[in-house]
Amino acid sequence: MRYLPLGRAALSILVLALVATSASSANDEMHYGSKVVVNDLDESRALSPFYMGPEFAFWDGGIVGVFDRDDVVYINIDPTDDVVSENDIRLTPFGDLPAGSQVAKADNDIGKPLTKFGTATTPRAELRFLDAGGDRAYNLEDPIYLNVVPGEINPNDVRITNYKGFSAGSRVKDDDPDNGLKTSTLPGMLSFFNTNGNINNGGYAIYDRGDIVYMDTQYPFYVVTINDVRLSI
Repeated sequence: MRYLPLGRAALSILVLALVATSASSANDEMHYGSKVVVNDLDESRALSPFYMGPEFAFWDGGIVGVFDRDDVVYINIDPTDDVVSENDIRLTPFGDLPAGSQVAKADNDIGKPLTKFGTATTPRAELRFLDAGGDRAYNLEDPIYLNVVPGEINPNDVRITNYKGFSAGSRVKDDDPDNGLKTSTLPGMLSFFNTNGNINNGGYAIYDRGDIVYMDTQYPFYVVTINDVRLSI
């Protein structure tokens, strides 16, 4: 069979298609719980601080007064309101709404009461990592958890990244292989990529619909770097 050479127009179309496919594949990997690696499309983007530091909280939908696996966990962007608000981030699924999704005005969890971690009646919780490589440093291969009662992985902890087939947003169970393993403090802070570039009168970035939340893990801060973690879709 004889193959004819491609003309310039056909060759250009083929190149554009390959570029589009490559970009689509890269975007598919930039999901909730994924870590930034070399040459990701968002690497080196500028990040912005939150006006007030967000807090981890949960909607107590199970046994009242107890943090259990029926409770939906959130990043409460405005820690002064104590309810599920527009653009808060779900760290666990709610119905058909996946982990990492932003809360929208029409969603059924809007306005639900939130319970903060670390009060007199609730356990403390923080983002920590499992030192999978055993080198006492945070690296790409180290899974991250919202670790309730920090220091050791417990049942109902939330996996922020994948771990051995368990997806980001899943909850640790008693018989899971990571239950009981030790955790270490994850360096860094929560910040966001200002997708639409809007700012307030003081010149500060406004967090709103479509902005991507990151755990900014290393210097230089307020820049997307390798090992940073995407906390929203």
